[in-house]
Amino acid sequence: MARLKHTTVIWIAATALVYYFLAHFGMALFALKPGNITLLWLPSGIALVMCLHWGYRSIPFIVLASFAANFSGMSAFSGTGPFLHTAVAAIADGMVGIIAMHAFKYFLPNGLTRSHDLVPFGLWVCMVPTSITSIILSINLAVGGYISWAETENFFLMLVLADSLGILLVYQVYQGWHDDGKMSRAELNWLAGTTLVMAVLLTLGFTTLPGAVFFIVPLLLVLSFNVNLFGVATISSVSLMSIIVATAHNAGPFEVTDPADSNFRLMAFVFSSALTILGIALQNRQLTSIERSSELWKDAAEHDPLTGLINRRAFLPRLQNEHQRALRTGNTYTFAMLDLDHFKSINDAYGHHCGDAVLCALAAVMVENCRSIDAVVRMGGEEFGILFPECHIDEALIALERIRKRFESSSTMADGKLIFVTVSIGVAAFAGAEEKDTEVVERADRALYAAKAEGRNQIVVGL
Repeated sequence: MARLKHTTVIWIAATALVYYFLAHFGMALFALKPGNITLLWLPSGIALVMCLHWGYRSIPFIVLASFAANFSGMSAFSGTGPFLHTAVAAIADGMVGIIAMHAFKYFLPNGLTRSHDLVPFGLWVCMVPTSITSIILSINLAVGGYISWAETENFFLMLVLADSLGILLVYQVYQGWHDDGKMSRAELNWLAGTTLVMAVLLTLGFTTLPGAVFFIVPLLLVLSFNVNLFGVATISSVSLMSIIVATAHNAGPFEVTDPADSNFRLMAFVFSSALTILGIALQNRQLTSIERSSELWKDAAEHDPLTGLINRRAFLPRLQNEHQRALRTGNTYTFAMLDLDHFKSINDAYGHHCGDAVLCALAAVMVENCRSIDAVVRMGGEEFGILFPECHIDEALIALERIRKRFESSSTMADGKLIFVTVSIGVAAFAGAEEKDTEVVERADRALYAAKAEGRNQIVVGL
């Protein structure tokens, strides 16, 4: 237990260092007056992640990291009592993480999984906690003389957006990495291509063609349908952060004569864009999950759980399709029925688990000796079927005899016992346009019973 606590402290401290460096990163790239207030406060997102992982134990580390990151900037400004006001700001930074954590657990107990979760996430996890702490921060800076009271309203709005955006950008990357961080080769190719186009658009947007920046959002929308959440969230966060950096350095489409208006429009654009992209990515992931679940249910409904072969329900439409194709093209097809000999005595003598092993062994032999286009089906019980599309009966008989001999010469090991079993086979070929598909199956079935009656372990052709 002591080692676990020691490891936990190391992890919390390491994450707090990330908090500290991101704070410096933010202040260096997009600083506003005073020098330690930024357009984007990524540490608020780190604080949420820390609190979700380690709860109240992370608060002292967040407060210390915030204090260390902010104190030099506060001391350099002409305000009063930098130590006290930095401490108040650091405590507020710790509060935003813990308030956001409680809101997240209350309003999103299953996590951020659906597009419907965006409203409670954006409102209760992002906006409400940051609004509470932004009031404290704004009053704290005004009391200390770092900003004038007239600036507090605009300053409050900027803090709310900066901290909320930090939570949004960091958490979406964290959840994407936590849920599905691995990407396929196709996804990596999409990511590489999008990154290249994104770089071109950002370069144009920051230099000669500011409007090119607005093409980033539709590009991210396209990406969200082709890459998992981690890839979309990462590219979205990096590209939107690049826009903020450019604006802070007087480049891009948000550079206007009124800095307050410019900053607000920028943050509103970035925040709404990030929420939109995240919502589309979550919706796409939800739809993909539904499709996969549907495919799994369909697969389960159409396959025999013991042998893995298709069942009668899935087989009949294939037979009907092949019959219709034979009618159109004039080609033929062949159908065979297979039945294990004396299977009941195997179950009685060795138990049903041994009988199951024999069924699986026959299924494996049939699959190994059939073509990829042939349909091998478990009709029910110990009866199996094989549909040979576009196959004359002579060709089918060669494959069926191979199956019969292979199974006759093999044995099945069950509970340390070698079990030798044979199989009887009835086969029929499509006779022409006057015959229905059900009649082909009936002829094969009658031939199977004839094979049983004539001594088993043989093939009989149905006439």
